Amino acid sequence: MTEIPLVGGDVNVVVRVGDTVRRPPEPPGVVALLQWYEHVGFEGAPRYLGIDEQGREVLTFVEGEPAFAPVPSSDEVVSAIGRLLRRAHDAQAGFAPPADADWDTHVAGAATGEVVGHLDLFWTNVVFRDGAPVALIDWELAAPTSRVLEVALAATYWAGLRTDDQLLSWGIPLARRGERLRILCNSYGLDALQRSLLLDELIAQRRGRLERGDWRVANRQTVSANLRWLEEHRDELATVLA
Repeated sequence: MTEIPLVGGDVNVVVRVGDTVRRPPEPPGVVALLQWYEHVGFEGAPRYLGIDEQGREVLTFVEGEPAFAPVPSSDEVVSAIGRLLRRAHDAQAGFAPPADADWDTHVAGAATGEVVGHLDLFWTNVVFRDGAPVALIDWELAAPTSRVLEVALAATYWAGLRTDDQLLSWGIPLARRGERLRILCNSYGLDALQRSLLLDELIAQRRGRLERGDWRVANRQTVSANLRWLEEHRDELATVLA
């Protein structure tokens, strides 16, 4: 069958073949999580179908549109992102990762946590149907993390907690970042204590990522710039979460 390259990611070669997606194999922990999601009926992630004759992972193709520029960015979309993320986490109740999970440590740098976070809610990793976010794709960076950090990382994209130039290139509004952050926290359901930890957890994650190193210089520069932006705006954002 014809292989159609899928654009949007910047790490792996991913193609569509019929109603399936073929991509480099993900860690055993990610495979186990996707199988768990199928077991419990969570529809917000692709289904794992096995390995093809070329050694590529085979997943179901999630119908819809990835969030290419200009990214859908209304308050309703931000709220729906929070609810989708909460459903993804809550659906993990009872999930036991395999001993050989081999989680990626590039983003979170941890092997244990409250939940397995997607950790990469880059705009094109969210699939939309009829203007609403319905699924998360590209789980290769998933790893154990805190609920707070997962929401914080989602906010770097969907609430705009990053430098202006990156947001403008994707059509994300620069105004009302604090309000959009509050909307995301409300829709996910973070309590007062969790909100009080969010900005400091995010800043610590950015610093830790730089200390661990990055395989792409351009990406390291982006992380550094976003860290500086967060440090400059931390107190201003904190007043919205208080």
